[in-house]
Amino acid sequence: MVEFADLEIRILEQQQDGYPVEMTLNSEQQFPRGYLAPGFLPWVTAGKPADDGERLFNWLVADEALKVAWAEVRGQRPQRRIRLRIDATAPELHAIPWELLRDAADGVSAQDLAATNATPFSRYLAGRWQPGGPILQRPVKILVAIANPDNLADYDLAEIDVDQEWQLLQEATTGQDDIELTLLDQPCTLAALEQALKEGYHVLHFIGHGAYREKGDQGKAVLYLADEKNQVALTYDEDVAGMLGRQLADSNLLVDERLRMVFLASCQTATRSPADAFRGLAPRLVAAGVPAVIAMQDLVPIDTARQFAATFYRQLLAHGQVDLASNEARSALLTAQLPGAAIPVLFSRLRSNQLLGKHGRISSDKAEDFWPFLLENVDLGRVTAFLGPRVTDGLLPNRESVAQKLAEKYGYPLPDNGSLVNVAQFMAIKDPALLRSDYIRTLQRSLFSYLDITPTKQQKQQLRNASLSETVEAIGWTERVLEIHENEIHHQLAALKLPLYVTTNVDNFMFEALKQRDGVSPRRIGLRWEQPEAGTPQYVINPEPSPEEPVVLHLNGHDGDAEQMRHLVISEDDYLEHFVRLSRDQEIVLPMNVLGMLSEHSFLFLGYHLDDWELRVILQGLTKQIAETSRDRKTHVGVQLELEEELTSDEAMNYLRRYMQEFNVDIYWGNTKQFVNELSKQWQDYLEADDDDW
Repeated sequence: MVEFADLEIRILEQQQDGYPVEMTLNSEQQFPRGYLAPGFLPWVTAGKPADDGERLFNWLVADEALKVAWAEVRGQRPQRRIRLRIDATAPELHAIPWELLRDAADGVSAQDLAATNATPFSRYLAGRWQPGGPILQRPVKILVAIANPDNLADYDLAEIDVDQEWQLLQEATTGQDDIELTLLDQPCTLAALEQALKEGYHVLHFIGHGAYREKGDQGKAVLYLADEKNQVALTYDEDVAGMLGRQLADSNLLVDERLRMVFLASCQTATRSPADAFRGLAPRLVAAGVPAVIAMQDLVPIDTARQFAATFYRQLLAHGQVDLASNEARSALLTAQLPGAAIPVLFSRLRSNQLLGKHGRISSDKAEDFWPFLLENVDLGRVTAFLGPRVTDGLLPNRESVAQKLAEKYGYPLPDNGSLVNVAQFMAIKDPALLRSDYIRTLQRSLFSYLDITPTKQQKQQLRNASLSETVEAIGWTERVLEIHENEIHHQLAALKLPLYVTTNVDNFMFEALKQRDGVSPRRIGLRWEQPEAGTPQYVINPEPSPEEPVVLHLNGHDGDAEQMRHLVISEDDYLEHFVRLSRDQEIVLPMNVLGMLSEHSFLFLGYHLDDWELRVILQGLTKQIAETSRDRKTHVGVQLELEEELTSDEAMNYLRRYMQEFNVDIYWGNTKQFVNELSKQWQDYLEADDDDW
């Protein structure tokens, strides 16, 4: 699967110099701000989509700073997910057909950004609610609602052939065994829609007439639904959004049969008011809690709507990415030379735009026992989660990025400047204390951009010399991260109520997530690094780790304590020394009751690659020693990130499986987020089944 960079283009409220535009790559690389000239408005089409698209793009990057930023991003990351985020304080910009954007740079073939596979495009709408996880269940259940009141002619609207539309949609999804279509009976009333959705559907596909009614500055979107007598019932945006909002509010985030997308195959349902950015039906639905909405921003030809829908669903099932499927559907329209390719608009609340998920592969010879074994042990509190470096993907810069920043700053002379272990070794030779402080500072400074926070002058002064942990707590990380990231991993793990979490990361995210649970008082500890005197008694944690008082054990040190800070494990020498201590002095550096729990628990490895230093040290220095002294040989679970293509052969996977079985580890082949989403769903089902047993 292609790995896309994440490019957010944010346009803010008009200022004296114009509309400020900010480009951010992968939540960490912030480019200099530029400005859109307001004199370009109002938008007037020239009649040719390609010309309009180039004109619109040239306006977007007319500012020299933005032109340079765009060229740099395009050069660095040709495959980039584009999220256009227009602030609600600039509502007049929402009515512009941004889906026309066409980059015709010199020396590069022209790209229709919203119709090219390399640049999945969506309009991102921020909000304060979690959009939930991707759909894992198959088939994907789609409720098809076709509104055809008997008296449409009274409103100068054409009758809709329900049978033909239903047949065409069925034909469009023929051969797609993972889709289940259900047709809503006539008449298509709002009450009937509400009742049907209670039965559990992932997608609502609406076919009917829509309009945008100007009423002074209070324009409203309207759908031509039916009443009980199948006469037109003008149904306004707030009524539809209110009904869906109530449905979503009553649903659990982890329930698989929860509405995840609305497809509005009707006229003008994406048109927005120039006076209010959240007017118009599609934005209202997103604001009500629907993670993704496809809608039309103009009168759409019937053939165009049908072709777009057919391609969209086919491609969505192939990879699950709603923005990529939308681009591929527009591309199909351009190839077929159908008019209106830019009319469909994707409004999304999903930062990843992964609407559909999939189950990972399990390496165990007894794959059917994988989940029952794991869930039973979670329920009994006999699982310890080990959190690796990739658990913080999207929350902090990855190690390669940190290494490159430090390498550039300190003149690292070798070509492998993306290896944090090697760059850290180079820095440690000169000044170990500087290495640790600069490493923490790099993470701390990045926190604001990853949380989409612009630090105030006062915050900069107050937190100038703060640690990462202090900053996380000061800025309210937990509340902010749940607004931005769907299904944040640390909070999902906290819901498992484990007594012990072990992390090789320096951050306090797991600790903060546990603090949010009612009745839970977590503790954060590191290893005992100071060499005790001869005869010093072994120590224990009091009280014992429990679901009510869980322990987060930092295996590689952390920045919340001076001693732990001095022993951060970053460089190659650090890992070698760490391995020796763990393998030789377990009973000295670890609390005895924690060591006892580890000998009795199964391990859940999250966010590790098989070649990570952290995992090597855990397997060889910790688990191997524990297994040799334990009476029972426990089965553990390793979550492996998706393999590179060259490693996906059966021969390569069998080799890796045999290697991990040496440590009695079953591998779940899939990425960390994919696994945690599936674990959360399995855990929910397990708890519900347990309730039924009573």
